[in-house]
Amino acid sequence: MKIFIPLFGLLLLILPWHLAYSQNLLFDDSDIIVRAAEDVEQSAGIDSSANAAAAADAKALLKQAPRKLTAPRTSQFKSSAPVISKSTDKLTFPAPFGLLWNAGISSTRNQGVELTKVEMKDYPDSFLANRLPKKLDFFERVYVSFGKTDELWRILAYSSAIEDEPDASKTLHIYKTYSEYLNKKYGNMDQMFTPAQITKTIKDAQGKEQTITEEAPLGNPDFLNQLAAGTAVLYSTYHNSDISATLSIEVDGDKKSYIVIDYSNLKIIQQQENTTLDAL
Repeated sequence: MKIFIPLFGLLLLILPWHLAYSQNLLFDDSDIIVRAAEDVEQSAGIDSSANAAAAADAKALLKQAPRKLTAPRTSQFKSSAPVISKSTDKLTFPAPFGLLWNAGISSTRNQGVELTKVEMKDYPDSFLANRLPKKLDFFERVYVSFGKTDELWRILAYSSAIEDEPDASKTLHIYKTYSEYLNKKYGNMDQMFTPAQITKTIKDAQGKEQTITEEAPLGNPDFLNQLAAGTAVLYSTYHNSDISATLSIEVDGDKKSYIVIDYSNLKIIQQQENTTLDAL
């Protein structure tokens, strides 16, 4: 994961792979099943027809790459009312998966959540969370961070592994679906796509061969490998006044892809920063 920039203002502008977070569960319905995209014809190699189809699909999402797309800055979801924790008298707020922002480790365990300590660089007091109050089966692993102040401020959710095609069509379909959900809940979507650079040989007007470099479109026949190598990057960010979230795709060495959502509570981060500034 990337390191959070300490300045609150930059949080909404510079968002790494996994910045981001939420007040409520992604969906009111916990049994939503995201279905994979339609079967895609496999290509034996990168040919002109495959590239043309990929380019057409890319234009539907990104008219030009790299390009930032901004959705209307609206959200139909209201902030939930705060709840006072009986054990600590802390003011807590509903968070994704039925968790509570600002709750301490003990209070979270009192919800019935099973917390297993994990080491995460730059995120002290982080845990793998099981037996969540509101579980989505699609998200196989959920990590929570409390920090040195014992306040839940960060939630990181990994999907189960996705067996995909070389063009990452299934993962892209699921990514787009969750992007729509997150934008409905938090609004202010910013999508970033950095394409891989590929070389190809063409003939000029005189028939001489020359090598050129061009941007590979989103969903091209080698897109999964490009994501795995980091030569192509795709992620989106969302936020309201309290919560920020980042949706991204990760691909492991076995070419299995994952949908990742990284939430953070902006108010808690701002309060912690103000406390530090006040002491200086």
